[in-house]
Amino acid sequence: MKENKGILAYIIFFGALWGILEASLGYVLQFLPPLVSGSVMFPIAASLMILTYNHTKSKSAILYVAMIAASIKSVNFFMPGLLPIKTYNPMIAIMLQSLVMVVIIPRLEKKKVSQVILGLAVLGFSWRLLFLGNIAINHALTGFQFIQLQSISSMISFVFLYGLFEAIFAILIFFASKLIRTKISYTFRPNLALSLSSYAIAILLTIFL
Repeated sequence: MKENKGILAYIIFFGALWGILEASLGYVLQFLPPLVSGSVMFPIAASLMILTYNHTKSKSAILYVAMIAASIKSVNFFMPGLLPIKTYNPMIAIMLQSLVMVVIIPRLEKKKVSQVILGLAVLGFSWRLLFLGNIAINHALTGFQFIQLQSISSMISFVFLYGLFEAIFAILIFFASKLIRTKISYTFRPNLALSLSSYAIAILLTIFL
């Protein structure tokens, strides 16, 4: 029972931290050129999912963390003047990212650097390809115009060019974190009170930013 509470605390905390970063850093990144913000946010989100797995050793925990982050994003459905699809698609992106991470995470545990780099590269390209399929279906059903679907070059850029930027950033974060762990030894165990407080802060930031 105590172990389950510990895992739940990690899930809520990292999901809430994801939501906090989406609301705060994501707000700042929206002033960058279109589609660039995702290339920055996903590597950070991937790092949170890796941390979740490292602390829980549970693939399902990765999905639950994404669900927590998506639930925070869903608050935007109640914001006036914001198209529902502008909330729905980021939520779908979050879940697709976690699904791909569940598949790729065993490769990131390999000792071979080349396999880790390949895994992180595939991670970025894969969720983008799946997301492209999602918005193609949305476009067919609703007629909503997505800039990623404007042309063949737009689709290629979204998946491969921005995916490459994303992969490079993710690789840098991954190996930087490994280097830090070799220099600094620390143990982090959030309790439910901290995790739930972080979730509440994420909700408030999503509402007010």
